[in-house]
Amino acid sequence: MTKIYRNTSIFIILVMFGIQWGFYRTYTSEFPHFIDKTATIHIHGIVLMMWMVLLIVQPLLISTGRARLHRTIGKVSWVLGPLVIFMLFLVGRNSFLRHSGHAPENEMLEDIVLDMRGWISFAIFWALAMIYRKNPGAHMRYMIATGIIGIGPGVGRGLITLGVDFGTSLTITDALDLVIVGALLGYDIYKKKNYKPCLFIFIVFLIGAILWQIRATDAWQSFAKAYAAWFY
Repeated sequence: MTKIYRNTSIFIILVMFGIQWGFYRTYTSEFPHFIDKTATIHIHGIVLMMWMVLLIVQPLLISTGRARLHRTIGKVSWVLGPLVIFMLFLVGRNSFLRHSGHAPENEMLEDIVLDMRGWISFAIFWALAMIYRKNPGAHMRYMIATGIIGIGPGVGRGLITLGVDFGTSLTITDALDLVIVGALLGYDIYKKKNYKPCLFIFIVFLIGAILWQIRATDAWQSFAKAYAAWFY
């Protein structure tokens, strides 16, 4: 079990490297003289990095036998989790409003897929992790899922720097998310562990991937327009 927690921290570190790779050209490389970056974007980045650090530290505390400290630090999740959800929503909203009138409406409505599935998926996984906080296996899997969400924005942007177009880069990272969660699901089934958390996580990511593929359809465009009217 100790090895599993240690490997979880290593995995999240790799995800963080992917995020830093993706955001280096458009954000990190501009430090300290950022160009056209709002306070909301900075706060968003800080909050997300705090969450990723939490995902790294917490499994290490368990693997080194410091469960009491793990529980104490874990209380931060009750504040940090909702803050991440709010910032994910706010960044998407602000981006939509900032580009309104400057970008084609259909493209803006397509991008709402990314905004919606980001904060909603995180909210689902965070809530379930908190609900099952006394079930170590389920709790750990849902927390890992909150970290996997970072692969799309990070690695996706990294692929764009290599010449991959925006739509294709997100399709690739969606597939990568499903492969990772699918592997975890297969592991749980093979080891005869409770596979339901990973199955649920897989379904959530699958729905998100499907929404990205139908983003240009009339059905999605109509829904996204209504969503923007209500929330933006």
